[in-house]
Amino acid sequence: MNNNSHVVGIDGWTSFDSDKTWVLSGWTEMSHVRGTHERMISLQENSQHYFQRPDAKSYGVDSSTTSMTGFAGRFLVNKQKGNVLFNSSVGIISPTFDQNDLGFLSRTDVINMHAGGGYKWTDVTPFYRQLGAIAAGYQSFDFDGNLEARGVYWETWCEFPNYYYVDLWGWYNAETINTRRTRGGPLTLNPPGVQLSLYSNTDPNQQVVLSPYFHGYSSISSKNWNGGLSVTWHPASNISLSIGPDYTRNIENSQWVGAFDDPTATATYGKRYVFGKMDQTTLSANIRLDWTFTPRLSLQVFVQPLISAGDFLEFKELARPGSYDLPVYGTRGSTISLNDGTYTVDPDGIGPAASFSFGNPQYNFTSIRGNCVLRWEYLPGSVLFLVWTQSRSNDQQIGGFEFGPSVDKLWHMVPDNIFMIKLSYWWNP
Repeated sequence: MNNNSHVVGIDGWTSFDSDKTWVLSGWTEMSHVRGTHERMISLQENSQHYFQRPDAKSYGVDSSTTSMTGFAGRFLVNKQKGNVLFNSSVGIISPTFDQNDLGFLSRTDVINMHAGGGYKWTDVTPFYRQLGAIAAGYQSFDFDGNLEARGVYWETWCEFPNYYYVDLWGWYNAETINTRRTRGGPLTLNPPGVQLSLYSNTDPNQQVVLSPYFHGYSSISSKNWNGGLSVTWHPASNISLSIGPDYTRNIENSQWVGAFDDPTATATYGKRYVFGKMDQTTLSANIRLDWTFTPRLSLQVFVQPLISAGDFLEFKELARPGSYDLPVYGTRGSTISLNDGTYTVDPDGIGPAASFSFGNPQYNFTSIRGNCVLRWEYLPGSVLFLVWTQSRSNDQQIGGFEFGPSVDKLWHMVPDNIFMIKLSYWWNP
C-alpha cells in the first residue's frame, strides 16, 4: 500500500450569456502518492499505468522514486437551451495520475476530445411528438502522440404520437493504435470497425411496456452483438414487475492469454505475447419487483441469474510491434498441442526458441444474485430496513454454452446469505 496519498481538485461552471444558454463547465485534480521503492514500482507497472511498456517514449519505470505526482481534468462547452444542440469537451489524464482508490480509474496517459451538434424538433405534429438528430467527431491520443481513437458518431430519435419511442445510433472507428492489448507490452493496431445500436419502447403509460434493444459491432479484431427485451408490467398503480432477458455473443480474435519470456523473440523485446480467439456466449436477466403497500411500507426485490461460457481456439502471438499481425500457432513452422488441459507451443519448430506451456483458458461460469429490501417508515423520518442478500456462483474450466445443465447448477449450489437490519430514528428536539 502507499504510505500516504493526497488528492486535491476543483470543479465549477459559468455561463457565457445572461440567458444561461451556453455553459462552460469543468474539473481538474492533482494527485500525490508516496511509498517504498517496491510499492512505486508496483504502482507504475499496474494496469492503470503500464510504465514498463518497452516502446514508450514519455515515461518508463523509475525504480529509485518514492513518490508520484500527476494531474487530470476535463472541460466542456454545452448549449443547454433551444432546438439547436452543441457539446464539446477536452479531457486529459497524465501518466502519473493516481487516486489511490479514492475513485474509479481505469487508465491514465490519455488526451481525448470531441465536438458535436444537432437539432431537435419539439412541436407536436401528426407524425411525431418530438424528433432529433446529432452527429459528432472524436479522437484520443496518449502522451507519446499515438492516435488511440478516432471516429464519428451519429444518433437520431423519435417519439411518435402514440408515445412509442425509437432511438438509433452508430459509430465508425478508424484504424488506431492500441497501447493496452499486450498488458504492458508493445503497441498493436486496432483495425477499423463499425457499431450500430437500436433501442425502443412502447407507450410507458400502458399497463405493459415493452423495451427491445440491440447492439452490434464488427471489425477484424472483434465481432459481437447483444440484444434483449425488457418487459415491465403494472398490474396495479402500486406494483411494478420487470423482466429483462439479455443475450450476448462475443467473438474476440485477440483475447489476451499471457506473455512468456523468450530471448530469441527479439522483434517483440524478448517476450512472446500470446492471444487466442474467444467465442463467448452470455445469457442473463434482470428481474425486479417494486411493491408499495402503503406510503410508509414498501418492498423491493431484485434477482439476476447469469450464464457465461467461453471457448478458446486459434492461439497466436504478436509477430511485430505496431501491427495486427498475429500468426496462428501451427502455421509458419510453429507447433501446438493439447494434453491434459495444457497447451504446449513450440514457436519456431526446429528453431532455437524454447517451447512453453499454458493452461486451457476456456471457462463456464454460472451465478445468481438477489436481494430483498423491506422498508418501513414507522415514524415520520424514522425508518427500519430489513435486507436479505443471496449469491450463488460456480466456475468450471470447460467451454461450451449449456443452458440446461447450467440452470440445474444454479439451484444445487450452496448459497451465501447475508441478513442486515438498519434502524434509524429522527430526533427533533
